[in-house]
Amino acid sequence: MTTGMQEWANFCGESGESYRFERVSTEADWARIAGTIIFAAPEGHFWRVIRVAEQGGVDGDIHAFWRWREARRYGASAVFVRRDADFVTRRADAKDLSAGLDPLVSASVEDSWPVAA
Repeated sequence: MTTGMQEWANFCGESGESYRFERVSTEADWARIAGTIIFAAPEGHFWRVIRVAEQGGVDGDIHAFWRWREARRYGASAVFVRRDADFVTRRADAKDLSAGLDPLVSASVEDSWPVAA
């Protein structure tokens, strides 16, 4: 969020579906939000997608920390979240977005592990 106002961005999946994401502060506790997450870097007037993932918002989810750390190595400076408590929907949305956005860093093995909803 910038200057106290919420900032939003739309990202399109391979299906053509447009998904609305809220930009959250990198200092916020975004790892505790269940939903689809995008780490991105500014590229002109657009965002370069570094990583797409889904997360359960589970307290102490170490994978969220490592995803962010890895994404920062590739230039990510922004975190976008699409809140959704439903695991099946999150997983499908993340898959559609990854296929459509061609993120710089692809999903890793830990993204296929079962995660509590």
